[in-house]
Amino acid sequence: MTEDEVFDAVMVRVAMGRMTDSPESRVQAPASAEALDEAERVIGYPFPPLIRRLYGEVANGGFGPFGGVEGVGGGHESAGGAGMLAEYVEWRDTEIPDDSDFPAWMPGVVFFCDFGCAMWALLDCRVPGGRIMFLDQGELHELDVTPAQWFELWLDGELDMHKLAAA
Repeated sequence: MTEDEVFDAVMVRVAMGRMTDSPESRVQAPASAEALDEAERVIGYPFPPLIRRLYGEVANGGFGPFGGVEGVGGGHESAGGAGMLAEYVEWRDTEIPDDSDFPAWMPGVVFFCDFGCAMWALLDCRVPGGRIMFLDQGELHELDVTPAQWFELWLDGELDMHKLAAA
């Protein structure tokens, strides 16, 4: 699928009321241009075009796999989560002990989608077009998956983060 086709498919799924895998999800309003600009300022990198378009035209998070992707500036926050930007700043400002399994902060990489049980899809904004990473129990897996491919797998019912990490 092209990025436009992925965008259209996500928009249709949200319009049908099936924005996430969770029956408890609710539609968020789109993010404002100001909220997106502020998020990019904090992150230090622009969002990949597909992600910026989804946030600005579909919803401020709360769509996608599991309970939905994190929003920006007042958007969707996963259960018990602090939101994408707060998580990013906390990761940036927390000194990770040398003997920790948790990876050191990476500029431009944000907590994107909470899969529960210390498993997260991360969005790498440093790569043109973006890249998805998988953080599983502190172990980082750098996947060769773009956001468009990730959403396509989800839309097709074939998203398995562990399988992607093993590839």
